[in-house]
Amino acid sequence: MQFSKLTENQKFLGACIAIFMLGTGSAIASTGNAPDTVVTKLNTALIHSMKMGPSSSYENRFHALYPEMIHAYDFSKIAHYSLGTAWDKLSAPEKKQFVQALTHYSVANYAAHFTHYAGQKFSSPVSKSVPGHRMMVSTTLKSGNGGKNNTFDYLLSQNHGQWKIVNVMTDGVSNLAMQKAEFTGALKKGGIHALMNGINKRSEMLAHAAR
Repeated sequence: MQFSKLTENQKFLGACIAIFMLGTGSAIASTGNAPDTVVTKLNTALIHSMKMGPSSSYENRFHALYPEMIHAYDFSKIAHYSLGTAWDKLSAPEKKQFVQALTHYSVANYAAHFTHYAGQKFSSPVSKSVPGHRMMVSTTLKSGNGGKNNTFDYLLSQNHGQWKIVNVMTDGVSNLAMQKAEFTGALKKGGIHALMNGINKRSEMLAHAAR
């Protein structure tokens, strides 16, 4: 299975994804993880990863980012929407394995690409309600050396009362849409196990290149 090469903008994002669910203004006020707080905590973790730098091992960055991404992202829902209707045809063990492979791949992308700090900083997130009882949180990664800034729009929904990221648009481009097209194409060609093997191989390649 072949994965398309990432653009520089996509590299910053690596593995972010998905779409859909619940929440109102009153719910936001009553939850302990308001949408903008979820994004702020993720941004802090990414800056920390960059400050750890290439002198830190890939494994250290991976293990530092893993719990933060598990907290921020709804990988089960992301996996579902990444496969579309094919998700319903998978067995329970296959669904679990696919979520695990996608989660590992997503964290690997961040650990491999957020490695250099040169004064970058994220702008304060701005939240707004969007249809479907969801929230959109926007933030900009500002270059520290006069380079191009990158805008990230995070779509969040509620899962058991917790706000989770289910899709990310980088400079207006939906990562879920790109990922869904790639994954469903690979799924049709080789089936779910070939797709998972390809994702796992890609994770290994990212880890090897970052070491």
